[in-house]
Amino acid sequence: MRKSNIVLAGSLKKLRLLPLAAMFLIPMSGFTQNNKGNTTESDRAELKYKQRHSRLNANNLYADGIKIKRDLSILKEIQEERILSEDEIPAEDLYGGIWNNRYVNAYRSIENIPDTFKVNLANFTIPTTGYITSNFGPRRRRMHYGIDLKVQTGDTIYAAFDGKVRVKQYERRGYGYYLTLRHPNGLETVYGHLSRFLVEEDDVVKSGDPIALGGNTGRSTGSHLHFEIRFLGNPINPTYIVDFDNKVCHKDTYMVTANSYNRSSKGVNVNNLASTPTRSKVSTTNKYASGKVNYYRIKKGDTLGAIARKYGTSVSKLCSLNSMTAKTVLRPGKAIRTS
Repeated sequence: MRKSNIVLAGSLKKLRLLPLAAMFLIPMSGFTQNNKGNTTESDRAELKYKQRHSRLNANNLYADGIKIKRDLSILKEIQEERILSEDEIPAEDLYGGIWNNRYVNAYRSIENIPDTFKVNLANFTIPTTGYITSNFGPRRRRMHYGIDLKVQTGDTIYAAFDGKVRVKQYERRGYGYYLTLRHPNGLETVYGHLSRFLVEEDDVVKSGDPIALGGNTGRSTGSHLHFEIRFLGNPINPTYIVDFDNKVCHKDTYMVTANSYNRSSKGVNVNNLASTPTRSKVSTTNKYASGKVNYYRIKKGDTLGAIARKYGTSVSKLCSLNSMTAKTVLRPGKAIRTS
């Protein structure tokens, strides 16, 4: 009987210890791994995500975050490569090394110009969002070498392309306060009737950088931006290159040809400009042109046939060089290209 009581007392003690054991053993079971495949899809996705970002292998040398930073760094370097150094002259070979801070057209000493030249327009920015108020072409006994875009005095004007400020001047009876920028693509742009400059001569600018404030200075009857596009000093109708309604270029490239300066298309004849008196006594040969370009100044009584015989060429060749026809009236004092 005594032995039975002892066994019964031991059993009761074990039963009293069970709740305490349960308190410790049940929470710890939460830390045990389930080897029976009961892991949910979300648990597996989280596990794979952590493994991918914490381990490197032969096919993935960089974690995703590091790779993104590297790609952004490369893009930044590519963008910076477009910008010139402070001492660099944009399109130096094309312009024969000429860098003049006084005149818009400082290139009349260049003996010849390329028959064709491909211009990259990839990083164009519209100088202002204003609409066209005056077109390129003849205007009251003079030539309007650009277009006018509506702005209010104080509106910000932006650089059309990457480039460098070549001219920062004031012209009382013309441009007023104006800037001329040279671009690595071979073009120059002119911004006239400004009220304030935001850049200095020889400053390097990016496409879209603020360069000035719009105004009504110089020969102007109202606030507007006079905008020109020039190639080797010769003006090109900006609408040939830019779609001002949609604020973009028509194409990513533009081919400069003789037709770019065709007066019959409300342009200006490059031959007349190239043959006018020069401001420089030094002649410069353009390496992009094929051969020497010669001009003849028309005299009273001259005919295309007589000029062709004199220079050992044909009438059709003269017409092709000058974007004219055999019936074009020859005006004394004008220049005609002969080669």
